[in-house]
Amino acid sequence: MHGSVLDAALELGLTSSAVSQQISKLEREVDARLLERAGRGVVLTDAARILVEAADEISAVNDRAVARLEDLRHDLSGTLRVASFPSVIGPFVAPALAELRDEAPGLEVRLHEMFPDRAHDAVLGGHVDVAVIHLWGDAMPTATRGFTSTAVGDDPIEVLVPAAHPLAGRPEVSLDELVDDVWVTDDLEGFCRNWLIRRMSAAGRRPRIHHLVDEIAGQLALVSAGLCNALLPRIAYGELPPTIRALPLTGVTPFRRLHLVYRESSAARPGVRRFIEQLHSRVSTSWTQTGR
Repeated sequence: MHGSVLDAALELGLTSSAVSQQISKLEREVDARLLERAGRGVVLTDAARILVEAADEISAVNDRAVARLEDLRHDLSGTLRVASFPSVIGPFVAPALAELRDEAPGLEVRLHEMFPDRAHDAVLGGHVDVAVIHLWGDAMPTATRGFTSTAVGDDPIEVLVPAAHPLAGRPEVSLDELVDDVWVTDDLEGFCRNWLIRRMSAAGRRPRIHHLVDEIAGQLALVSAGLCNALLPRIAYGELPPTIRALPLTGVTPFRRLHLVYRESSAARPGVRRFIEQLHSRVSTSWTQTGR
């Protein structure tokens, strides 16, 4: 539930008018109101919730039928729709989809870049078959009837410092050793920025965040130029130039956990099942080789 007709229309790629017309048409067909006002938004009526449950049941039956038909053909075919947050596409999702395409030319793969919240909702709405998302720490995806999730691996946060930094040659570093350093963080009050502020505030210090840059490439450019440190997940920064060193943190290290979210009824589909296996394998192999 998006809370407004406009948000639902944006998710569906339609105009608000088109969505409103469809809702009005459906209300006439079932002879019941489907939306009611709640503050500045709308909520589903009891009649609408009954229709949503029925639609979920129909979708589940369809998924099971598609899975059985694909198994009957004994090959990977049909369409696999995947959503993924940006930084994991290059190292894991794209290679997994490429191998699937080579393995099964009859399988049409489609990828839509989405940040975790939207990707999760896209699976719930039936717009994609499986989503690659991340959550910070031990948080779990929202439990919803008929849907499931699988943890793929943990992505720790590390400190990136210029190669000329006095501690650049260390195997690991404590945040307490960096209290006087200058930092770059995102301008969106994201997890890394908030964690940095909380940790230093607990020690009675305020981090010297002189640069606010949302794009990771921009943060890396500032670190490479020797202007500051950054705090980023390993997957997000990828392969580093020789002008930057990545240092694991000592003590309790923050991390984000990668999850796959999909409908329970579609888990038996060969394409979905194979993609899940591919991603698990690639993440596991990559992080074993790099000691992650």
